[in-house]
Amino acid sequence: MHRIETERLYFSYTRLAVAPFEFDFDFEHWRGLAEADPRAFFAAREEVLARFMAAAPKRLSGELHALQALIDHSRAEAGSPVNSSRLLLGMMAEHLAALSGHMTQLHRQSTILTARLPPVVGE
Repeated sequence: MHRIETERLYFSYTRLAVAPFEFDFDFEHWRGLAEADPRAFFAAREEVLARFMAAAPKRLSGELHALQALIDHSRAEAGSPVNSSRLLLGMMAEHLAALSGHMTQLHRQSTILTARLPPVVGE
């Protein structure tokens, strides 16, 4: 469920599903837990991350653990939640830029291959 307030989009509830892992994410619950009991928040966070990684295909296990270690290290080094968010958003932007480059290259290659196909008879 999403609600718009003062030109900002707030996500109060999101359902994440990565077969066979399902997780109901209630932002307000997690925010409240982090404020009321940070130790319980981080323990619950670790449990959810462990369940997510365990549900992923085995071939991704090493990459997921390495990525989470990088995220945790970056958060610790950032010094503040704002700096941490900026750093992690920068990392995501780099990966999205790389993905965009790969998609552009794939599109170019598929255009070249499509041009080489013989015409379909009857068209």
